[in-house]
Amino acid sequence: MYKVNDLLVYESSGVCKVTAITEKSFSYDPPRTYYELTPLFSKDGTIYTPVDNKKVTMRPVITKEQALEIIRNIPESEIRSFEGLRTTELEAKYREASASHRCEDLIPLVMSIYEKTRAAVRSGRKISEVDTRYMKKTEDLINGELSVALGIGIEEVPALIEKELGKTKKAK
Repeated sequence: MYKVNDLLVYESSGVCKVTAITEKSFSYDPPRTYYELTPLFSKDGTIYTPVDNKKVTMRPVITKEQALEIIRNIPESEIRSFEGLRTTELEAKYREASASHRCEDLIPLVMSIYEKTRAAVRSGRKISEVDTRYMKKTEDLINGELSVALGIGIEEVPALIEKELGKTKKAK
């Protein structure tokens, strides 16, 4: 069970702070114990989720060591092809690939979308709204969690990743 002031990752809302644990009754449901969550980086309002909710992804923020290991492993990330899919199929594939909301799963997705958009630009094609939306959403989730884990500002994360990747390349 989380405590007030704990930080956790809550599905696609990203890193949230537990601001209260309270008894609530919504609609005709009997009262239950809820976490009151405030997202740190998204514009989502207050989130109420039952303490015993097994249907949502809610987990602790990764540690600094885990964050650095994830960054170091970026060069080994598998880039998948999402070419030739209809919009609904593409969105389903992106949802499936991001379902865990874990950085180590989201980074290959971002890299795959990035490669797809680079290829589209090179060939003069338009970047789809689905690609743009999932790229932004996924980058925001990754940068938010890495920011908290590493104790740096969210705007500093991309530069840190580039710096760490530069060290990895030099070491090889």
